Amino acid sequence: MPRTETATACWLAALVVVGTLVAVVPAGATAATPSTPSAASADAQSNSSDGTTVPMAFEETDDGATIVGGVELPKNYSVRSVPRTLNGSIVRYEDDRVDWKRTFSTTNATTQVSDVAVDDDGDVYAFVTTRDTQTETYPPETTVEVVRLTSDGDVTWRYELNASAQSTYGTTGDTLRATDQGVAVAVGLPGDDGVRLAELTSGEAIWSKTYGVDASPTSLRVTEDGFLIAGNAGYSNPWVLRTGQSGQVRFNRTVSGNVDQRVVDAVPTDDGGALLAGTQTDFGGAYSTNTWVSRVDDGGVTRWSRLYGVGNESRVQQVFAHRDGVVLLEQGRNRFRGETAIRLRGVDDDGSQLFDRTAQFNGTITAAHRVDGELRLAGVTGLLSDRIATTESTVSIPNIGHVDHSGLSADVDVSSNETFYRGQNVRFADRGANGATYELVRLPGRTDFFDPHVVRRVSFDDGEAVLESATLPDGEYVLRNDDGESLVLDDGRVVGTGTDAEAAFSLASQNFFRLETNRTFVDAAAGENRVSLSLDSERTDYVVHVAVEDANGESVSADELRDAFGAVGAFTGVERDGGRPVARLEVSGDVRMNVSAAAFDAGLYEVGVSAVDTREAGASATGRLVVAQESNRTVGLSLNETSLTVPVDGTAKTNLTLSGVDNGISALSISANRTGSPAVWPDLDLNINASRLSASAGGSSHSAEASATAFDGATGNGTVAIGTLGVETDTFSNDPIEPGNNTITLRVDWVVDEDGVPYALPDPITVPVEVVESTNETNGETDEGGVGVPGGSGDDERSGGASDGSGSEDSGSNSATNSTAAATDE
Repeated sequence: MPRTETATACWLAALVVVGTLVAVVPAGATAATPSTPSAASADAQSNSSDGTTVPMAFEETDDGATIVGGVELPKNYSVRSVPRTLNGSIVRYEDDRVDWKRTFSTTNATTQVSDVAVDDDGDVYAFVTTRDTQTETYPPETTVEVVRLTSDGDVTWRYELNASAQSTYGTTGDTLRATDQGVAVAVGLPGDDGVRLAELTSGEAIWSKTYGVDASPTSLRVTEDGFLIAGNAGYSNPWVLRTGQSGQVRFNRTVSGNVDQRVVDAVPTDDGGALLAGTQTDFGGAYSTNTWVSRVDDGGVTRWSRLYGVGNESRVQQVFAHRDGVVLLEQGRNRFRGETAIRLRGVDDDGSQLFDRTAQFNGTITAAHRVDGELRLAGVTGLLSDRIATTESTVSIPNIGHVDHSGLSADVDVSSNETFYRGQNVRFADRGANGATYELVRLPGRTDFFDPHVVRRVSFDDGEAVLESATLPDGEYVLRNDDGESLVLDDGRVVGTGTDAEAAFSLASQNFFRLETNRTFVDAAAGENRVSLSLDSERTDYVVHVAVEDANGESVSADELRDAFGAVGAFTGVERDGGRPVARLEVSGDVRMNVSAAAFDAGLYEVGVSAVDTREAGASATGRLVVAQESNRTVGLSLNETSLTVPVDGTAKTNLTLSGVDNGISALSISANRTGSPAVWPDLDLNINASRLSASAGGSSHSAEASATAFDGATGNGTVAIGTLGVETDTFSNDPIEPGNNTITLRVDWVVDEDGVPYALPDPITVPVEVVESTNETNGETDEGGVGVPGGSGDDERSGGASDGSGSEDSGSNSATNSTAAATDE
């Protein structure tokens, strides 16, 4: 596969959002034929082929060729001006040359190939999805087809699916699999009407079944006796279905709760169960993401469920079967610098981690395919520029030696009628339970609407079991023996049986919702030193680790941590955690730290505080710290309008510029505030080339404030246009704004160069604002087409979050159709 033509769908989903390609697609989008289907012109196809082919999936053939499916970007493509017509393509490469290529095109529509499958004869199956970009209907009209091509690239049949748009559009495809008879496909139906599994041949459905579950499939595997499908029910509940060869249900299970788990893929196990893998997200003060793997048995009930890579903030991109377990391909994000190194993680069928290795990859992970002991990776770079490039790499799967299968170490022994915390490894012991399997049952609370149900089957080896609780939701639980009796526990030991009320114990989340700081910018050169850091917790007597990392992801030294935290009363020393030094604090309840920030070198830092035994379940929080040491580099702040005039029912805007920038800008934060009347509302918009932008605004008639922050920036030197300051007179109430005069105070909170070193800050600027009677004029308002998030809050990630069913016969749409998108040869 040529190194200039590879990429995939994680990025394409971001493309859909930030471009003008389409609006966001809801879960119930209905597949339909675009209103103006026609083949793209030959010239358009020629221009497309001169641009960039962005593959969304690729697969090897038995004779060593590579089949790539994706979308074509024209030569002058820009994420700020997405064309209304994009073509999909399937390409066969042999020895880095194109053997054949088929382009699927439709006028005024975007067409993509999101998944490909190759059978033993080299014939190709693909998802081809076409979305109308001409009409303003919502949801956009979308057609999903399965297309078959011979090994020579000739289209032999096409089958139109009644599928929800998100099943195949803008997402990584892994629900199309070649079979002995043809191809199997799993899709969600429009309107949340269930999931369809079908096997196709010769443009017809051999059989088709619909399962009454509100789920979106992300994975389809062919097993020895049928099929394994997995995905997400609702928004974040894992869902898994295992069937026979004609779709008859073996088990159909939704793992429900309030834990956010996204299934990326599932691998069948020999006992008729499955290994599920994906990413778990916990929302505390920090946005905590961890790799998650669980095993379900032949009844769909979880046997074990574990998190891996705590603190890596990585997400699972793809999953591959490996020996009796899985290999997970992960990629994380540095909070300041964008994408980080990729990670390969191996997990055995008993939950033991086989290996954890990092590898360098330039760009955002896209598609991946396994070839023997290697993974071929595809990615894309330059997403924020008009010079989008694709890249490819190969990494070896580690050859493991001895693996520790000793299991988990217990953090706490469970007692009935006590509360424990998600993330702790909890221990149970029963002298007479050697080799037995007990059931952990979740009980409903006063406001819950579910019946008691089994969430884990717990195996007692040598009369003892240790369970990781991070993947369990908050709530009450009882442990029941194989006779169905609820067990009363004392210090982890079974001491008798009793009612649910006598036997139950509780799990709670120790979330740190916010790390409060009394200041972000510390001018150590001006004598500033101490920074107060604090967070709240209802838990008592526990240990936290505090890590400090600079903008390049490098940890500060152990000596710097001792100098910074040495005067904190709870400080007990510096340890190493995951290879990095951390300050150790023994605390009771709330955390209060008066830290010497002057101990750190000049730079932009992230301070992370986490409870050692519960951080994987959300007990972590982060704060930002910018330390300025001696510097003669003062930047200047200027506006192209020194004052603003705004009508009582309008807006006004002025451009912001920083001067004296001698080493670029990688990150900056600005804020504006107003007090008194008239109650104008400030609005800040950053326009620098950055991968992460966030903005917020709020206030009342008495005061209002707006702020904006950018990370992972890349600017020139000298004078740099950074964005706009706007004012508006919306009152958000029934009280009209009267004409009058007020001021807005504008300040640069901090700004750092491309090496993460802060510039000295300019003085704040006072901007006079006059509110006048409404006129028909434009009031000189300027709009430079910024891409910030005015008037709201949150990140604009431009680099870019048990039911049993049965199968029923469903004829579906089972005839070969004429294509909506015209296929052409190249």
